[in-house]
Amino acid sequence: MQIRADGWSDDFRLKREFALHQAYFEAFDSVVATLLAPDEPDTLPQVLSILVDVSRCAAGAIYLNEPDQRAAQAIACWADPEAGLPGSIPDGLSRIAYTGFPLLAATLEAGMVLNKTLFELSPVVQMRLVPLGIRRAICLPLLEQDNCFGFLALFDVDAERERASSELRFLSMLTNVLAQALLKQRAQAGMLAGQERLKVLVGATQDMVFEIDEQGIITQAWSGLPDLPPVSVLRGASLSAVLPQELAAPMAVALPTVVREMRTQQFNCVLPVERGALYLLVRLQPIQADGQTRAVALVQDVSEVMQEAAQRKTMLDTLNLLEEAVIDLTPQGVLAETSPAWARLRGIAPQDIVVELGQPILKWVHAEDQDAVASAMGRLLDSSEAKAQRFRLLRGSGETIWVEARLIAHHAPDGGIQSIRGVLRDVTVAHLNEQHITQLALYDTLTRLPNRLLLDDELHQAIERAQRDNTKVALGFIDLDHFKEVNDAFGHKTGDELLVNVATRLSNALRPGDMLARWGGDEFIALIPDLGNLSGVRGLAEQLRSAAQQGVMLEGLEARPTISVGFAVFPDDASSAEELLSAADHTMYNAKNAGRNNVCFYSDLMHFKALGREHMAIQARLANAIHDDTLQVFYQPVVEAGTGEVLAVEALARWQDGQGGWVSPDIFIPMAEKAGMIHELSDRIVTQSLERLHRWRAAGLKQLLMVNISRSQLFSPTFLSLLVEKLLRLGLRPGDVVLEITESVALTDYARQMKHLRQIVDAGFQIAIDDFGTGYSSLSQLHEMPVQFLKVDGSFSQRLHTEDGRGIMQAIVQLGQLLKLDVIVEGVENRETAQYLNEIGVRRMQGFYFSEPVPPNVAELSLRLGVTARL
Repeated sequence: MQIRADGWSDDFRLKREFALHQAYFEAFDSVVATLLAPDEPDTLPQVLSILVDVSRCAAGAIYLNEPDQRAAQAIACWADPEAGLPGSIPDGLSRIAYTGFPLLAATLEAGMVLNKTLFELSPVVQMRLVPLGIRRAICLPLLEQDNCFGFLALFDVDAERERASSELRFLSMLTNVLAQALLKQRAQAGMLAGQERLKVLVGATQDMVFEIDEQGIITQAWSGLPDLPPVSVLRGASLSAVLPQELAAPMAVALPTVVREMRTQQFNCVLPVERGALYLLVRLQPIQADGQTRAVALVQDVSEVMQEAAQRKTMLDTLNLLEEAVIDLTPQGVLAETSPAWARLRGIAPQDIVVELGQPILKWVHAEDQDAVASAMGRLLDSSEAKAQRFRLLRGSGETIWVEARLIAHHAPDGGIQSIRGVLRDVTVAHLNEQHITQLALYDTLTRLPNRLLLDDELHQAIERAQRDNTKVALGFIDLDHFKEVNDAFGHKTGDELLVNVATRLSNALRPGDMLARWGGDEFIALIPDLGNLSGVRGLAEQLRSAAQQGVMLEGLEARPTISVGFAVFPDDASSAEELLSAADHTMYNAKNAGRNNVCFYSDLMHFKALGREHMAIQARLANAIHDDTLQVFYQPVVEAGTGEVLAVEALARWQDGQGGWVSPDIFIPMAEKAGMIHELSDRIVTQSLERLHRWRAAGLKQLLMVNISRSQLFSPTFLSLLVEKLLRLGLRPGDVVLEITESVALTDYARQMKHLRQIVDAGFQIAIDDFGTGYSSLSQLHEMPVQFLKVDGSFSQRLHTEDGRGIMQAIVQLGQLLKLDVIVEGVENRETAQYLNEIGVRRMQGFYFSEPVPPNVAELSLRLGVTARL
């Protein structure tokens, strides 16, 4: 008997594997029997108990993907009572968003098994599992033709308990059985629902519907007609016994063709009734059921249709005498009938009218007016509201004329809309005169933008819609910075050219349906109506700011105009149009006073102002936190994407207010800048991060530290010497530190900044241009800067789903590579973004996909082991 190095004999090992296989075969039989049990309404927990027991785990759960495949919802769970785990899914695990579990998502998508101990998972996942006592997770995909629609999760409290590959194969086999059972349940549910819908639909029809066998016996009947025998009489009777001869005879003649040749038959017949004549349209359709071919009869009363057709002909003969064109459209907008005047409007010969019947009316409507006409017809169908509609009609010669259409809905006796009828007349001359007057009254003569009068009308309409539909209206007050200097330097003609140029760019940055108006002088108003939420408004505001900054030539010199924008929202910030304008105006001046080239929102402005003394109290607590050095530093890794190796960490300030909890940096950093505390705050963060770097160096960790430098620090004459002094005191080298300076700061007083940047590099530090792409540095400026790293702003990562966004990112990366700079892309939040960046040559990345900003102890773990997310 041979003894292996692990102390087990071959014989013992074989017996152990045999017992394991025997257990899984028994589990397989139990799972199949449980799933096939006819009287068991809820078998999934029983199946989970079998799987948990045979796999020697502590708990298990079944998750099914949500329709958008971005998350999975737990539908069943079971836990061993002796394991000490909760018997129900905790809130944190009842719904799994795959964006928070990228490794799980990638593994399941590949159809593979995830078998990881707690410490092989990301810190975020560890934080969820540790409180539950879970030390190992095994996740197996539920597959439908290689597509994952959910997964089975098994949890173990013993991280050291290993599973052989054969055991994982057995678990996969059991999971496949479970997947087939779940798919079968889903299909049965869909079949029952479809049968119920069919029963409801057939029962709701206005027509007579019944089934006939080959011998002419009515085997089933679902609905009848008032002048014919009821359903109860039809079932089980022959055609000739219960139906009038005028109907039964032609049905009997058509029945053999339908049943034997499987061909549909259709005919008309007329029955004499007390109220006159009953016109019927009869259709026999073959159907196979229970191995037999039968016919389904659909008998439709078309008496009203026949009568109305005769009446319509009489009416159209009368309308032929009018100059206006009278048209009859189907509810779908297809031209069904028209008077001879249609030929005069269209500029075609009268005999050509027949060629245009059966075609959609929108075919002859100018492309720019088609949406409006379609919407008008849609409103008419929804509410029967008659309203005049003007649009351009295309003539046979290719020219256009303006017509006014007055449309009404023509109702059938049952109340439904049978057709759309209208009268069209040529209003070209009147329209052009009105348009000229309107242009002078409602539009700015220089920029061709709406003026105050038109804006006021559109704003009040937008607010009325918002009140009715429970939506929001955003209004941006825009001021062109330094416009007076342009007028003084170049004259009013050049100033007017700049206004027209900026107006065009701002208009193009808005969405369809938004409005840009000229308020007067160098001020504009952006009206953003019909907002369901405010998720896209801040991005739109930044697009306006970016659009204004594009280069423009002023008498041979390139200028980059900037704007200050103040946004307010109805009803959040104001209850009327006047209050909304006032709030946006006030907010714009705050944006201007903050240094121009800013976007400010009234809600942000009022966040602390509305709190009155509380604002001062928070500011005082921030001052105390800076003075007492209680601000915290979190660290976010910069990662080699292919390997997960951490190359550097960026130090980021965090503040946990004793009274208000965690405060966003977007709030307390601007507060510190406004209160003049930013220099001291930045010094505290630099000192803390350097002391932490000292500990990491002592522990043998070699990664770089990246710290953000404020504008005031950079211009301080003592900043560099004090920073070097701190490094020497801690035994650190300047080469250990990368100073991050935003592109906009680097461009402020460019000549002076160059001197400071060279002094920093000469002292041994490395420099990174942060948020690259949000400023407007020229190629020559960037080439001259003594920088080593280029950090691409995270906003560009968010646009990679568009072709333009990918093109811009590729251009920035190529620019950095040409300048021999190390390119780091920020804001990488998912695997798809990381993969694309890797394809275009980006190796160094930073973002939530790899790690969010974490406390020092968690960051140290990443420095030692790298991050779990990688390509």
